[in-house]
Amino acid sequence: MKQQFSSSAYVKKAIHEYRDAPANRSGEPQKLRVLSVDPGSVAERIGLKPGDEIQELNGKPLIDIIDFQYQVAAIGRRTSIQTQDRKITFVRREWESFGLEFEPIEPMTCANQCVFCFVHQNPKKVRRSLHIKDEDYRLSFLFGNYLTLTNVHEEELARIIEQRLSPLYISVHATEPELRAKLLGIPEYDGLMEKMERLTKAGIQLHCQVVLCPGLNDGAALDRTISDLVKFHPSVSSVAIVPLGMTDHRKNLQALKAFTPEIARETIAHITPIQKQFKKRIDTPFAFLGDEIYIMAGAELPPKSHYSDFPQIENGVGMVRTFLTQFAKAPKKTNPRIHGTVATGKVFHPYLKQCVDELGMDLKTVAVESAFWGAGIGVAGLLTGRDFIAALKGKVHGDFVVLPSESMIGDERLFLDDLTIKDVERELGTAVIPSGYDAKDFVTMLNNFPSSTKRGNRIA
Repeated sequence: MKQQFSSSAYVKKAIHEYRDAPANRSGEPQKLRVLSVDPGSVAERIGLKPGDEIQELNGKPLIDIIDFQYQVAAIGRRTSIQTQDRKITFVRREWESFGLEFEPIEPMTCANQCVFCFVHQNPKKVRRSLHIKDEDYRLSFLFGNYLTLTNVHEEELARIIEQRLSPLYISVHATEPELRAKLLGIPEYDGLMEKMERLTKAGIQLHCQVVLCPGLNDGAALDRTISDLVKFHPSVSSVAIVPLGMTDHRKNLQALKAFTPEIARETIAHITPIQKQFKKRIDTPFAFLGDEIYIMAGAELPPKSHYSDFPQIENGVGMVRTFLTQFAKAPKKTNPRIHGTVATGKVFHPYLKQCVDELGMDLKTVAVESAFWGAGIGVAGLLTGRDFIAALKGKVHGDFVVLPSESMIGDERLFLDDLTIKDVERELGTAVIPSGYDAKDFVTMLNNFPSSTKRGNRIA
C-alpha cells in the first residue's frame, strides 16, 4: 500500500490540473509560494505565513523548491529570506525542522513517445493531469518518480551533481542503443550510459527500471541490460523488472504482445539464476521482479530476505511481501460482531483475502475489475470510484466498506475519475473507510471499528 509523501520535502505530490505549457527548464528564477507552516518550526519562528512568496535567499533568486532546500540546509549560519514585502534574517539551529510546504512543483514534461507509455492508453474522458508525461529529475529525487534522462540537459546534470540530488530513479528499459531508441520512440540514442557513468562517478545513487515488453527487450536484450547496469554497482543499487500494462484504449498505437502467465513463468525461470549469481557475487539479487510477475505466474513470492532493504517497493517490488510480513506482526482483536466488505484489485485480492480470513471477523473480500482501463489492469492503485460502485452497489455485505487508500489522493480522497470517497459512499449507501497505507494501519482500523467510520472520510 503506497504511502503519501510527507511535507518534509517542502512540497507534496500535486493533484491539481497542470498548466498546458511545459514546465520551466530555462533556470529562470521562481517565486515560491508558501501553502502551510508547521507549528514549532523555523518557518513559524521567523514569521513566515501561508501566502508569502519567497523571492530570494541570501540575496540570490531561487530556481525552484530544490534550490531552496539545498540553500537553506546550513546549520548555524546567518541566512536571509526576501519575501514580497519584507526581509527576514535568521540562524537555523541544529536538528530544527524548517517546516514549510510550498505550492506543488510544475513538472517538466517528457518528449519521448515510448511504445508502452501508459499515458497514451488513457480513455478520452480523464482529468487533464493524467495526460501529463513528467520527466523531472526533481520529482525523481523528491518522490521516486522515474525519468529516462533523455530530456535532462547538461546544466541539469551539473546541478544534480552539485546539489547531490541522490538517489534518482531511472527508466532504462534497454541499454542497447538502437533498441532503447526504438522503445522510447526517439530518433536516435540519447547517451544514457554516458550520463549514468557521469552521475555514478559523482556519487549519485541510481535505481533503475525495465518495463518488460515481450519480444522486444526480454531474453538476450534483458541479459545485456542487466549486465551493463551491474557494472555500475553499487552506485546503481537495483534494477526493477516490471510487466508492461495495456489498457483497452490502445488505439493507433504500435501492436505489443501481452504479458501472459506463461511469459511470467518464463521470466521467473530466466531471472532467478541471474539473481542467485549476483547474490553470491555482490550480496544482492540486484535485478528484482515486480510482484505482479510472481502473482501472474502463480508462483510463490520470494521471502523478505530476498528484497535486501526493499529499494523499489514503491514500484511494486516486494510490496505484497511487506504487507504479509507486517500483517503477521500486527496485534489483532477477534471480533465476530464486525460485519463489512473489503475491496481491492484482482492482483492483490488473494493475499488480502488470506489475511482477512485470519481476523475472525465477518468480512467479505471483493476483487474489483477495472472497467475504466480494461481487464488488463488489475492493481488497486488504478481502480476508480466508478469501478468500486459498479462492483459493490447493491452487494455490500455488512455495515461498511473498506477501499484501498492507494486508489485515492488528497484530503478529499479523490479517485482517478474525479469521484471522491463521499461520492462513492453516497452511491453505495453505506460508510466507506480508507484502508490505510500498510498492514498495521489496516488491522488497527478494523480493530477500532466503529470509531473508524467517524474519521473515514477525513484521514487515512
